[in-house]
Amino acid sequence: MENPRRLVVNKLRFMRCLALIILLLVASTGLLMKISSAESIRKEKNYFEMYIKSGDTLWDLAKRYTPKGKDLRKTIYEISILNELDSTDIYPGQIIKIPIQ
Repeated sequence: MENPRRLVVNKLRFMRCLALIILLLVASTGLLMKISSAESIRKEKNYFEMYIKSGDTLWDLAKRYTPKGKDLRKTIYEISILNELDSTDIYPGQIIKIPIQ
């Protein structure tokens, strides 16, 4: 009669595989949370559009439109997500959405 229990022959290979599975689960969970966070910012926040002039920077816009007591970096992050910006670079003639707080 065969033994229904399987033996782990190579423990190192098993541990590596287990660590890889855990790493993939953590990474995919983090990615899903980030995507849902970005979608909620786009759907929940109202915004107005602003025409960018020469000399405007994202930091200046954040300083101008961030409510008192709120972190400027959070406003910059929200503007970046809302406008799907890869960096903080903005250019004259660009139209940027600014969230209304």
